[in-house]
Amino acid sequence: MKTLPMMSFGEAVKTCFSKYVTFSGRARRSEFWWFYLLNVILGACTTAVLQWKMSVRAAVEAQLGEAFFDQEKMDALMAQAKACDDKFFPIMCVIGVLTLILLLPTLAAWARRLHDVGKSGWLILCIFACGVGGLIPLILAIPDGKPGENQYGPSPKYIPEEVE
Repeated sequence: MKTLPMMSFGEAVKTCFSKYVTFSGRARRSEFWWFYLLNVILGACTTAVLQWKMSVRAAVEAQLGEAFFDQEKMDALMAQAKACDDKFFPIMCVIGVLTLILLLPTLAAWARRLHDVGKSGWLILCIFACGVGGLIPLILAIPDGKPGENQYGPSPKYIPEEVE
């Protein structure tokens, strides 16, 4: 069996988007994990934006007590809070749209990855379970897929040698 080289980040993202809702077939580890990284990056950006918003809100709330009887300070605080809200809403809209765009190809990549290790794609439903249930598909996605064909199709990583 001949082994194909590892996919790059760009190739993996392109492959996952070209198989947008393809839940059949198999996905290599590199395809899955690079696409998973894209989701982690989006999650980190969302967390950073939420942390920024909460820190501005906490700073404004901390100063409210001393500004309560000073209309000028109160107006400045309200302007600061409004400026934050004016930036926060569009950023969260973009993140929300990106999350919706990534939802189906992410679930499809999960299903194909589980198929590569010989498991049912329905195991991705464990992700929605409370507690450690979400770790089950993640752990199952770690090992390399079996060379050759399984019940879900041929291996995307291993190519049979040509017989001459």
